[in-house]
Amino acid sequence: MHELARVTLENEMDLILAHKRSMKLAELAGLSLSAQTTFATAVSEVSRNAIDSGKGGCLILSVESDMRDKYIVAGLKNELPDKTNTREGLEHAKKLVNKYKVSTDGSIELFYNISPAFRIDIQKLDEWRSLFRNEPPISPYEELKRKNEQLQELSERVKKSEDQYKVLTNSLPLMIFSLDDQGQLLYANEWLLQYAGHNLNSLNNSKWKNVVHEEDYHSFCLLLQNNITKGATTIKIQVRLLNKNSGDYLWHQISLTPLNTEKEESNTRIGYMVDIHAQKTIEETLKDNYELKQAEKKLKDNQRILEQYIEELNRSNLELQQFAFVASHDLQEPVRKLLFYSDYLLSKYQSSFDEKSLHFLNSIQGASRRMRYLIQDLLLFSQINKEQIQFQEVDLNTVASDACQDLEMVIEEKKAAVHIRELPRLYCDERMMRQLFGNIISNSLKYSKEAQAPEVSISYKQENGHIELIFKDNGIGFDEKYLPKMFTLFQRLHTRQAYEGTGLGLAICRKIVEMHQGKIWATSEEGIGATFFVSLPAHPVI
Repeated sequence: MHELARVTLENEMDLILAHKRSMKLAELAGLSLSAQTTFATAVSEVSRNAIDSGKGGCLILSVESDMRDKYIVAGLKNELPDKTNTREGLEHAKKLVNKYKVSTDGSIELFYNISPAFRIDIQKLDEWRSLFRNEPPISPYEELKRKNEQLQELSERVKKSEDQYKVLTNSLPLMIFSLDDQGQLLYANEWLLQYAGHNLNSLNNSKWKNVVHEEDYHSFCLLLQNNITKGATTIKIQVRLLNKNSGDYLWHQISLTPLNTEKEESNTRIGYMVDIHAQKTIEETLKDNYELKQAEKKLKDNQRILEQYIEELNRSNLELQQFAFVASHDLQEPVRKLLFYSDYLLSKYQSSFDEKSLHFLNSIQGASRRMRYLIQDLLLFSQINKEQIQFQEVDLNTVASDACQDLEMVIEEKKAAVHIRELPRLYCDERMMRQLFGNIISNSLKYSKEAQAPEVSISYKQENGHIELIFKDNGIGFDEKYLPKMFTLFQRLHTRQAYEGTGLGLAICRKIVEMHQGKIWATSEEGIGATFFVSLPAHPVI
């Protein structure tokens, strides 16, 4: 058996290293890519169990050659074997290799056959050992692991001479130190002292507060306490340390290992600090990039769904507008005929009908008129189209005057007074704005008190780039709990017998206001009157 490389198994990073070196050995042995993967997978199965057990282990990669067969071999030696745990991974691994061996001490050997024609001699084995020894690290962790192994070798040597210890530690590009059981520094090499800008006594007196970042200080203090770390093999944490020269806090990985002599366990602990700031920066950048990409993907998906909803909604709205327009037009003719024939019958043959027949004819006329008003309002509502809006500078005084002129008969009939204060000029659609004024004034006249002449006051105020129109009346008012339903299609607060109407007037007002990028609302008390507010942007975005 010719040993080529070793990998100590402690964590997931060691598992990656074991897999990589197994793949490398299989590649050197001339195996195909699929065979390389099969062998490395088998090695990973048993290696993972050793790591998960937490009892340590060592992977030894070797070559076995005799006259007939040649094998690449992966041997796993556990420091404290757990046969139950290793058997689990072995069940998977043994299906992937040509043969395997399990020793009484729990060690496992996996054999993978290589071609007999493949020549393996001493020179080739030395070449392979050199490749493994000088192979560049695949990650900062592997480099850190190698330095850790170097440090362990050096620690054995420096026990004999402190001078030799100082020379060796100062020669390494690592910050090396030793602690007693109270967390006091016994030794710090030149790398650490120069980086921190403090001597040994200063670091002990300040308890590292001037060096360790305040957010990492608590976990760092726990590392210094011997009663917490006692019994552990190696403790590792990541903290930010202040570089005295640059004034920057840089991420370092600190490892602390008990220093045990041959005769007894010592309270001294050996530690070292490695700059991992670049690695942390890359990790954070990759994490941020991943989260950003996920957010962008989710945003694009939501945008696509929203666009589909908007397209469907626009199509539905267009179909509804077309339906309302066509249906209203088709309904007008039969309603017109009903009104015409009922009028004709009442004017020509009224004396020929009895009281019940006259009642029926009057009911037909009343229903036909209500249907005509409803059709006209539906037509008006369906014709309020965003694409047809024509913005221009409009004098609202003229708009209010024209709206009152249209309602002249109702105003005279109810002896109403409409007070119009000086109104501004506004960039809007004049036709729609006249409809808005007419509907709100008509609403105030309709819901007036029987024993009191209606009064409507129209004024405005301007603030925050908006013009707020105010329509105040002295009518019957309403309970504000009904406010949400007042601006909805076909919603009425009173019976048709008490007040005529289709329930479309305020809905039309709301649609016109929304077309102008504004808001409409109202306040009221029953029996006192109502005030309607219309807020419109002074300079709408077209």
